[in-house]
This record gives sequence, C-alpha cells and structure tokens, in this order.
Amino acid sequence: MSIANTFSPLAISIAFFIHILFFSSSIFSQGFQLSYGNVSSMDSETRKYLFENDVRKKFIFMDSISDLTSYPFFETNISLTLGEYSFIALNREGKKINYSKRGENKIFHACNGDVCLLLTDRNFLAISNHANEWSRASFFGEERIKAKLGNKAAFIVTERAVYFFNGYINEWTRIGLESEEVTAVSNKNELAVIVTSKRAFFIQLPNALMKEIDVTVKPIGRYEIRSGSIEIFSYDRVFQYDSRDELVTEMRTDR
Repeated sequence: MSIANTFSPLAISIAFFIHILFFSSSIFSQGFQLSYGNVSSMDSETRKYLFENDVRKKFIFMDSISDLTSYPFFETNISLTLGEYSFIALNREGKKINYSKRGENKIFHACNGDVCLLLTDRNFLAISNHANEWSRASFFGEERIKAKLGNKAAFIVTERAVYFFNGYINEWTRIGLESEEVTAVSNKNELAVIVTSKRAFFIQLPNALMKEIDVTVKPIGRYEIRSGSIEIFSYDRVFQYDSRDELVTEMRTDR
C-alpha cells in the first residue's frame, strides 16, 4: 500500500487544521506573555510613583547639615490608636491615655522610642511614656510644617518657629525664628540640639535646661550628639556643650 493511499484527503486536512491551531495558540500565548510583561512594568512604575509621592514625606524634616551622631536602635515603647472620636496612646505599661478629637482631623503621626507625635489641622499633639496626658501646642497660620522625632523628644519646624517637645517633662517649647533658617534638629537620649543659620541651642531634657549661642558669622556645617556632650563644627572652630558642667566651650581648629 502506498503512502498516498495511507493518508486520505480527509486525514491530511485534519492534520493541517491541527497544525494551524497549534501555531495560532503559540502566537496567542507569546502575545499574552508580552502583554503581561507590560502590565507588570506599569505596576512597577505606579508603585515607584506612589512611593516618590508619599504624602507623609512632605511632613518629614531633613537636616541640611551633616549629622555625625551614632544612633542606637530605638525600640518603640508607645503606640497610637486613631479612632473616629478619640486618639488613644498606649504606653509600655498598657495604660490607655485618651484625647478627644473635638472635630480635629489627623494630618500626620509617628512614634519613635518613648514619644509619639500627632499633627492635626488644629494642634500639635505629643505624648511620652513618662506622661499621663497628651501635651498640646496650638498653631495659627502655619503653612509649611515639618516634623522630626528622636527617642525622647520631637520637633516641629515651620517658617515662623521651632516647636520642641520634651518627652521627659511632657511639655512643648516654642522658639521663634528671626529671619533665620533651621538647618538641624535632633535628639539622642537625654540631649537635644537645634541649629539655625544664626543660633544654636543645646538642651538637656531631664531638667529642661537650654543654652543658646550666636553662630551668625560662624556657619555650622556638621554636628554630633554623644553620650554626655554635643559638638557642632564650624569651618574654623568647634563648639562643645558638656552636660556635666552645663557649659559651652569654643575651640579654634585653625591654630
């Protein structure tokens, strides 16, 4: 029997149809994979866009001078529950500390170490593990608001002032700005520092002691908070604050 007689016209047609169907399926499969790859790439770009446009980032204060401080790992010991009618802080002992919203709307919140910071459209709120109630600082007409947290203190920087929260005494302090730019705010354990283009403030948190110096003609380029001292560096000198004797020493470096 010849090969031509073995495969009838019907069998050849069926084989040809199966071949065409398989080929089309392969093309469709490749096209689907290509389309899936484009969607995946689009999702990645969307995620990148959302990350770069995180609404929280506009509230974060970034130092414009170098921070040489070596920070330990800060474990968050206090947390927030943001309810419909109240804000509740939960400290390390499990105690709930309530704050009634009274029509306020949250715009930013963060916790670090022993402090939690909460910004609303009416007030700056903060609380620490050492407190039994929320501490509030009212603000009016502030348009640009930036926040930064240490483990025992928190800072709010606006165009008009620096609002400083001391977690040890659970109180706010307002420092008005006098045509100056804030270049750094920071806290490590019991010490805190605020640096502007004109002044520097050295702060001991437990006793709320603050020392101020003029750095108008000695612009600061970097700083470091150590265990018992703070050093801020100008181009030709170092200002060192020693928490033991509560004094600021100026040392020249160009001699």
